Amino acid sequence: MDAKPSVDTSSTSTYDQVLDMDANANCTKTHQVSSSTHITTQLPVEILRIIMEFTMPPTVHSIDSTVIARDNRSSRSRSLQTLRNHVLVCRYWYDVGISFLYRHVVILQSKQLLALAYIVTNNRSLGEMILSLHLQCYVSASQLATVSMAADSILAVTPNLTKVALAPILKRQPFLSLKFLRLFTLAQNTPSRTTDLHLRIHHGFKYTLGLMQAFTHLTTFHIDVIIGENDELPTEHLHLAFLEELQITITWRPYRHDTSVCSALAETLSLPSLRRLLLTSQGLEDGMFFEPLLRKFGHSLHFVSLVRPYMKDLYRPYERRRPLPLTPLLSMCPNLRHLVMDTCIPIRMPAHAHLTWVDLWSPRPLLDPSEQSALTIIPREEKVRLPSLRGVRLLDMSLFPFSGARTPLLVPPDMVGSTESVVWNYSRLDLRHDPGLLYRQKMDEVDDVLAESLEHRL
Repeated sequence: MDAKPSVDTSSTSTYDQVLDMDANANCTKTHQVSSSTHITTQLPVEILRIIMEFTMPPTVHSIDSTVIARDNRSSRSRSLQTLRNHVLVCRYWYDVGISFLYRHVVILQSKQLLALAYIVTNNRSLGEMILSLHLQCYVSASQLATVSMAADSILAVTPNLTKVALAPILKRQPFLSLKFLRLFTLAQNTPSRTTDLHLRIHHGFKYTLGLMQAFTHLTTFHIDVIIGENDELPTEHLHLAFLEELQITITWRPYRHDTSVCSALAETLSLPSLRRLLLTSQGLEDGMFFEPLLRKFGHSLHFVSLVRPYMKDLYRPYERRRPLPLTPLLSMCPNLRHLVMDTCIPIRMPAHAHLTWVDLWSPRPLLDPSEQSALTIIPREEKVRLPSLRGVRLLDMSLFPFSGARTPLLVPPDMVGSTESVVWNYSRLDLRHDPGLLYRQKMDEVDDVLAESLEHRL
């Protein structure tokens, strides 16, 4: 998981103060760095670097999701607090460890952004240590200009920054995303440096997309669209040469508007590098409205996610959901490697030469082997149609509010071996990944038996 910043407040090169940038801390609190002693300098620098790396949240077998991080700040803070304490041991440890604190910066509160902007503009050497910056904090309408200027001032002094993610938490106010994007577009450094953008668009869909031309190096674009039947659709051509991932979450009614919106996006978007497409909408229940997008981009796609948010409905229970039209879907994506969907089990799979992984979202009751111990996810006689298939995995739908549609990308199906298990422990969420199953632990007493008879269901 990316680390939250603990930064140095010194405006000189003495590096004698470290700022406490915990999300729940006072950003004006500083800590003196002690002088080096013979004992603390005996460790070779290579050993000390390994200590610092082990202190940081692990980059392997960890979930790099700021959604999870935001809801589990205590575990995140503990890890960074330990690293900050190591940096404060003495000047020698500071010189070795300070870059680990700045390498990956995640902003979860606006006060952190303002403090970071002040620090790096007064000490350029700290700005040079930052490799990635992720902004995911609440931004009110009155803070838009301040946040925009602070972010742009940081980007002006971070020459080694390779990943900039903007995912502001905005209220569902009409045109607020449009105002946010307009201010960031006018900034000198922000548009050309931003690589990841996540926006909630509540009206102004057409005009918001019209500003995207300025973000020339965007690689990931996630939009939550709240749109009505009378909202204007995009008409201007939008070319994003480096975009690899497009995620669209749609909230609207009636569903008959879905096809026209997807058709408008297919006609206006030019995405030559697109490899991953994620669509989340209840409209998937009533029709193949995503067909225009697949017809245009399907040939280049390696990953497709089609998910209908699970809602408890007594009249339309999950097991009665309509199956997705897999035959036309797969025919439009001949190079697909990873398919994610929610559908009834067992599923009927058409032939496909390159499909390697299938992930299936499922409500928690259906993960209990006592409920479907005799079922197979994909009948064995149909697996011969998928010569490249390596595995099928069930995903606990109760994870969706935490990590969203990107869960299969955050936790790839080949993360564990055939006999391994991986567990993540957070303050509000415990995850377990067994072969063929990703689920939440400690929700009830039957969790430990979820994976026991998995081999009988695959």
